[in-house]
Amino acid sequence: MVSENNYETTTFRAMKKDRLTDDERIEALWARQKPDRVPIFPFAGGFASLNVGYSINDIYTDYKKCIDAQRWTSDQYGWMPATMCIVGPLSASPVEEFGGEVTYPTGEYAQAPGVARRPVEKDEDILNLQVPDNLENIGSIPLTLKATAYQLQFGGVVVSPILATPMDAAGAVVGVEKTCKLMIKKPELVHKVLRVLTDFRIAHAKLWADKFGTDRLVPLVGGPTSSNQIISPKQFKEFVLPYVKEMHDKLREMGYKHMLFHACGEQNANMPFWADVNMGDPGIISVGHEISLETVAKHFPDDIAFGNLEPAKIQTETPEQVYNASKEIILKGKTIPGGFIFSSGCEMPPKAPAYNLWMMTKAINDFGWY
Repeated sequence: MVSENNYETTTFRAMKKDRLTDDERIEALWARQKPDRVPIFPFAGGFASLNVGYSINDIYTDYKKCIDAQRWTSDQYGWMPATMCIVGPLSASPVEEFGGEVTYPTGEYAQAPGVARRPVEKDEDILNLQVPDNLENIGSIPLTLKATAYQLQFGGVVVSPILATPMDAAGAVVGVEKTCKLMIKKPELVHKVLRVLTDFRIAHAKLWADKFGTDRLVPLVGGPTSSNQIISPKQFKEFVLPYVKEMHDKLREMGYKHMLFHACGEQNANMPFWADVNMGDPGIISVGHEISLETVAKHFPDDIAFGNLEPAKIQTETPEQVYNASKEIILKGKTIPGGFIFSSGCEMPPKAPAYNLWMMTKAINDFGWY
């Protein structure tokens, strides 16, 4: 019998036996049924790469290492089989497709790609933006197509394509600070950018649907630039909501059944607006620690809640603190009618102590069973 007050009493040799296979557990979630236990999602790109002996740069530049590192780390920690197509510029997308330049992490402290040169440097550049032809052969798209083809060779959830919102794409192409200034001084230019980037995202998703079909693909949507730490709810309603609604409706028409939506950062005031967006049947609603799971259940009663252990805790707190924080979230998550996936509230810190991530698995073993 495991004591709730002593996390050290659960050993690898005493893990409880699953009553469902990984595939059966995922199918139960899609059917809005209770699985045998709460699954853990591997929101761990940089950590997974370091965990298997690769570099952080590898996860963004080598598609096989990117996918293999996630697969092997999930297997090691007993997490749900799922891979994310995070190779390429990720949050700096679609800078390359519009003629800009991206840098990839190489130094000791660099943990993600960044923008070296934006496609939009002057206001006038916005007027010349247009969706590029021949998407299949430009920017990082050939690399991410190879990654998705490789993901599909394995079982589990295939998170691809990665589709940050048009507002997040504007943050990369134009710059977040410049976009915010234009929303006040020249809103018509922001609408021009968002129109082009919405069309680009729809074309991006259509390319994936045509290449691979939509049966196994779960697009990742969302991003931090829509957060209330950057824009107001009023600005969200004008500059974000109409474009994401159109994008999601088009994705559903293409046949994408489920979407993994990540409300990055503080977005409590945006949640009533997000609830008007089609997230799939069901969608997966990922939130950071800033948003409670009860809030997710209130606005998305028919969708799967996902989250929301604070990444900084995994990096800085003791194993016992991580275990107890995980326990609290798992117990709340199990009560959510639409279903629950335990994970960090954003990407797990690449250099977090490995034992702290093991604490998340231990907490599921001790408190995650239905």
